[in-house]
Amino acid sequence: MAKLTAKTLIVNDSSPSRDLLIGDLSIGDAVEQTYTFDAHARRAFSQVANDRAPVHMDDRFAGDQGFRGQIIQGLCVSTRFSRLIGMYLPGEHAILEGINLQYRLPTYEGQTLVYRTEVIRLLKPMKVVRLGLSVKSAQGLHVDGEAQCIVR
Repeated sequence: MAKLTAKTLIVNDSSPSRDLLIGDLSIGDAVEQTYTFDAHARRAFSQVANDRAPVHMDDRFAGDQGFRGQIIQGLCVSTRFSRLIGMYLPGEHAILEGINLQYRLPTYEGQTLVYRTEVIRLLKPMKVVRLGLSVKSAQGLHVDGEAQCIVR
C-alpha cells in the first residue's frame, strides 16, 4: 500500500507501480522506500554479478580492511533505484539515460536503509527528468547521486 505525504510517496515492495506522464511531474516530487539487506540478498547479488571479492564474503578479510564485517556490494545497494525510477518516479514510462553515484559509507547486512528519488529538474518539452538519488541510514549517507530519464 502506498500513501502520499506532501509531495513524497512512501512505497513498499507490494505497492503498485504508477503510470505518470511528464506533465504529471513537478520539481520536488519524491518517492521513498525503506529496505534492509540480508545475507540472502547479498549472496544472490554475488551470484548474479559473479562478484565474490573477499570484502563481501569473508568477515576476517573485511575486518582486516577496516570494516566491521562483510559489506554489501555497492552496486547491490544501488539496484533498488531501478525499482523506484522504473515503477514510481518517473514511473512506468521512464527510460534511464544515465546515472552517477557516489558511495559514501559501507552497507552491512541488517542495516535499515531509506532510499529517496526526487525530481530536481524537468525539461518538459524534451520529456527529460533529472533525479536526485540518496540512500541513508541512522549512520548517515551511504549513496548519493543523480539520474536522468526520458519519459515516453
